[in-house]
Amino acid sequence: GALKICQLPALSSYDNYWPVQKIGLKGTPHQVTYFAEKNLYPVIVSVPVLKPLNQVLSSLIDQEAGNQFEHDNLNTEGTYPMEEFEVRIMEPEKLNGPWQTRATIPMQSSEHALTVRVVTLFNTTAQRNETLLAIGTAYVQGEDVAARGRVLLYSVERNSDSIQAKVSEVYSKELKGAISALASLQGHLLLASGPKIILHKWTGSELNGVAFYDVPPLYVVSLNIVKNFILLGDIHKSIYFLSWKEQGSQLNLLAKDFGSLDCLATEFLIDGSTLSLTVSDDQKNVQIFYYAPKMSESWKGQKLMSRAEFHVGAHITKFLRLQLLPTSADRTTPGSDKTNRFGLLFGTLEGSIGCIAPLDELTFRRLQSLQKKLVDSVCHVAGLNPRSFRHFHANGKAHRPGPDSIVDCELLVHFEMLTLEDQHDIANQIGTTRMQIMSNLNDLSLATSFL
Repeated sequence: GALKICQLPALSSYDNYWPVQKIGLKGTPHQVTYFAEKNLYPVIVSVPVLKPLNQVLSSLIDQEAGNQFEHDNLNTEGTYPMEEFEVRIMEPEKLNGPWQTRATIPMQSSEHALTVRVVTLFNTTAQRNETLLAIGTAYVQGEDVAARGRVLLYSVERNSDSIQAKVSEVYSKELKGAISALASLQGHLLLASGPKIILHKWTGSELNGVAFYDVPPLYVVSLNIVKNFILLGDIHKSIYFLSWKEQGSQLNLLAKDFGSLDCLATEFLIDGSTLSLTVSDDQKNVQIFYYAPKMSESWKGQKLMSRAEFHVGAHITKFLRLQLLPTSADRTTPGSDKTNRFGLLFGTLEGSIGCIAPLDELTFRRLQSLQKKLVDSVCHVAGLNPRSFRHFHANGKAHRPGPDSIVDCELLVHFEMLTLEDQHDIANQIGTTRMQIMSNLNDLSLATSFL
């Protein structure tokens, strides 16, 4: 035998529910993405700097803005605080070890990086796919200066003899309007430029527009792609559901949500052959919609129908779609379309993470009945009602309540903490058995064990 002396990694904190490692950036992170092929993490970072006021004024394009500053008799010898943006290419050296910056892409003066994505584009000249780093920016120079932005494409290479990453700019173009969202669609680059959604093809040296759509959004905060379907989230005008037809090069609007919603993040929720559209808003709610053109309530398919709504209690700024792991029930029926199921992992501004996962109809009805019983059977913190807390928060706006189609696992896990006698009593009251409920909860825990 042998005696091994082990030590937990010193860079991680173990005072939380999960081990947490804090990575010092000496700046403010705005967005991060994962470059899977190179095991790199591009991060948008802004750093506050003090610039001479005369330099700031001279950089303004609009002369009226400069005259206004002179008219106000500002002291041009002072300094003015500004944010300088850059994209850092970071890599974890080893598990639970320090992170290192392998390359840095600086932005121009007054240029803010808004989005960064790893995209796969089809090079029409070389007839091959290329994986590139795409960055969307905007020049922030005040309300008197016309909005403009840039789309940047970079190739990232790793040399075996060098720890640094080689980042080369392969394309740069200035467009009217801020480039607020990017996504790759069947080898094309889809971008939101101001009030337009433009689809480009990549020739290896240029981006050429092949289709566009003038949807009425004010500012696009997210773009999501599944096959040829596009989910678009607007900061004030809720979500839009579009499709791309390569034959005829058309972007078509299928349906939209006619309600007023301040969208923060969007993503597709896939349950076998069923496609749902998920959106989070500024009131800490989550809504799930679906496209039903044959239903009369959908106004001949123009309106997205509500499938579920839920109050999370935190601002969700990012959804990540991950495939659910197979359960014991899935293994017994390998031909079922429900084996192709995805959950949505989400992160909040409060620092918490959570998951939204689909359930089959029978399991949902059983767990919903259990949830209603647990509301009356479990002692709640400060006597608060968990079901009332999960109701949609409209903040005074007109809202038609949606279907009650989501169960709260934070409440369901209290079933396992009850005494064995209470578990049997509650199971009998809802017409099932304790073993059946425990099996459903175990399958749900197993399917989302990627957490």
